[in-house]
Amino acid sequence: MQIIRNKLSQPEEVEFQSFLKDEKIKLTRFMCILSSILYASFVAVDFWALKSAFTDATLIRAFVIGCLCLTYISTFAGFFEKHYSIIVASTYVIGAGGVEAMIYISSPIDQAYETYFVGVILILITLFSWTYLKLRISVPLALISILGYAYIEVIDRGMELNSREAALVTNIFLLGSAAIIGFIAQVMRDRYIRENYLLQQSLKEAYKAKAEEAKDNEYLANHDPLTGLPNRRYMTELLEASMKEAEEKDKVLVIMFLDLNGFKQVNDIYGHAAGDKVLKVVAKRLELAIRRGDHIARLGGDEYLIGLMMDKDHLGEAENMTEKFAAIIAQPMNIEGIRVRVGSSIGLSAYPIHGNQISVLLDIADKRMYAAKKGRPPISVGSSYQQKDNKVAVFPGKKV
Repeated sequence: MQIIRNKLSQPEEVEFQSFLKDEKIKLTRFMCILSSILYASFVAVDFWALKSAFTDATLIRAFVIGCLCLTYISTFAGFFEKHYSIIVASTYVIGAGGVEAMIYISSPIDQAYETYFVGVILILITLFSWTYLKLRISVPLALISILGYAYIEVIDRGMELNSREAALVTNIFLLGSAAIIGFIAQVMRDRYIRENYLLQQSLKEAYKAKAEEAKDNEYLANHDPLTGLPNRRYMTELLEASMKEAEEKDKVLVIMFLDLNGFKQVNDIYGHAAGDKVLKVVAKRLELAIRRGDHIARLGGDEYLIGLMMDKDHLGEAENMTEKFAAIIAQPMNIEGIRVRVGSSIGLSAYPIHGNQISVLLDIADKRMYAAKKGRPPISVGSSYQQKDNKVAVFPGKKV
């Protein structure tokens, strides 16, 4: 997995810019506030450094501060993210232009004439460190600022160079150095941010994959891989919960232990693939036949388990339910072009009539199912159960 790379794909770039949205807004607001404070506070310096054009310098500062305020307000608008580059680049041009305008209006007797180029350095630092402009925008802006300063000093004031050539060369060198340092800093910062973003995305994907894997493992641990029904362990948990619910609501939990008749013949004659399809068809039929809140599981082989929540007054309907399930199972099914039918034997037990432990109820239902297979006569599910009594409450299996 490649984590460190310089370029992002177009979709990734869109996501990355969205990822930077909050940071762009916070940094732009911070830039506007701090720059406004600096611009306003340097009015005091103008008294000393720009005496010849103090009023004009004050107007320039007021104009720049006003533009910074508009930029700050724009960060609360929905269009800021879409037009971020234009807004921030324009603000930068106005800020740099303001400083250079004050250099331009200064006279040789003013200290600003020599020292206000430092303001351009500060703006160059701001350009590369306080914005998320792309290099194809920030680099030309930095060059324009340096060239603007050089133009004022060399072209406009060419006649005055003889006395300050060394200072001018030094100033331009410092501006260029600030731009180079800012450029390198931005490249490193952007690279780090992109790597951090890609790392976060990789970690999210890995976490998602692990979560999906854990979910799959949990599903496989709780469900039969062939039919997708709950397995014995998970069904036991579901029945435990249903038994508690039955106790709270004063209801009866009926457990049906179901075994297919004739399934072995299907396996022997048509093969295990056909047998598996029969098991899946039966599972789907029973799953569609139960009510919401009831449960069904495959215990293994051709055995199924059903848990039904019933009112005590309707307990007699349990035998009718077995008729219903047996009839559903007995419907013919088409397995690879072959008409196949299987029957079923069903044994019943009920909470709280036969006990208050799921293991006991399952054992009773299991024994009654086997009794049904042997053709023993049924009695009502509501009857008491005794281990010594061979007349267990069962529903006779339908055989084919």
